[in-house]
Amino acid sequence: MSTQQSPGAIARWRGEFTSASIEAAFLRAQGDVIRHELTRSLAFCSVFYLGFALADVAHLGLNSQTLILFAVRLATAVVAVTGIVLTRRSANPGQTAYRSATVFTSLAMLAFLLVTYSRGELLLHGMSMAIMLVIVYLFIPNRLVNAGIVALGASAGFLGLVHAIGTVSPRQLGTMAMLLLLANLFGAAAARRDARASRRQYWTEQTLIDQSIRDPLTGAFNRRHLNAGLLEREIERARCDHAALTIVVCDLDNFKTINDTYGHQAGDTLLQDFARLLLSMIRDDKDTVVRYGGEEFLLILPDTNLDEGLALAERMRARLAETSGPHADVRSHATASFGVVSARLSSCLPGIASHALIARADELMYAAKRSGRNRVHGAQWEGADGVPAEAGQAPCASGTPVPNACAA
Repeated sequence: MSTQQSPGAIARWRGEFTSASIEAAFLRAQGDVIRHELTRSLAFCSVFYLGFALADVAHLGLNSQTLILFAVRLATAVVAVTGIVLTRRSANPGQTAYRSATVFTSLAMLAFLLVTYSRGELLLHGMSMAIMLVIVYLFIPNRLVNAGIVALGASAGFLGLVHAIGTVSPRQLGTMAMLLLLANLFGAAAARRDARASRRQYWTEQTLIDQSIRDPLTGAFNRRHLNAGLLEREIERARCDHAALTIVVCDLDNFKTINDTYGHQAGDTLLQDFARLLLSMIRDDKDTVVRYGGEEFLLILPDTNLDEGLALAERMRARLAETSGPHADVRSHATASFGVVSARLSSCLPGIASHALIARADELMYAAKRSGRNRVHGAQWEGADGVPAEAGQAPCASGTPVPNACAA
């Protein structure tokens, strides 16, 4: 049995994805939800903290002790409000919310220990501490590790403070210790269950999304994903960055003959091998491979000029041809033709229609087939003035710039 972990594996005790990149993606995706939960929980806690402070002043009157406690509780509320504001303004609210929650709960627990030391009533405060531990684990969104450190530290500090004051019997101290241990175990177990459940749901959703945009045979993106604006987004990004964008259309040569001669299963195997080859030679998280139709694939290469696109297509063509041999399997007869078109875009010029860019690459690919197959043909996309735009050039016509969404 394989011991290799699934990419969506969840750490047993932490309740987080074992992959740091997937965990970061989860926090980005859940950022709005975490931000809303943090806002609600910290606002609620702040109101109660200030309420207890006002109650102390009302019952005990204004004196140095109540003023100190009021200042501490007010500072805790200010930290809560600051955390809410920072989280709302953050580009990564999930991470910021966790940091804010850790700071707030740490200060809140310190404030509670100060109240305990000042007011006495240790048995009553022992029950209050147990409730606060559950709040730290379950009510305020945070990493389980952070919440556990705060809760266990506060529990140890509270028991040490009670022991130092020395007004409770050993039996009562032992009962308090068991109560706080139970609160920690219950809170940690419930928080771990919630953390794992939310990540399982996220991973299931991502798997379903991935299956809906991937070709089940080859693993490349499918036409649906392309039609959902994939290339349009890359064109707009290239316009905003004044960057080069290269499109490659490639098609297996004589694929129908292979299907007719060896059967569709052999054809499917060849498609899988070709897609695997393409995917292995692109840049992860930057380039894109799309199964455009049948045996035809489309490559989208951001920040790639014509020379770089031609060189990559030639390496792919050669690698596929190198697998051929008189005694090899079906792949021994497989070659592919490539059409490469590159454009250097500018926000000063009108955008290029995605279908026109693909059509031009398709024309070049068929030109490669007509010239003998197993070839790479390429061309630079012509600029607005009908002259091929040179590498590094971002021409702007005089007059009003073309509106764009680059600043959005």
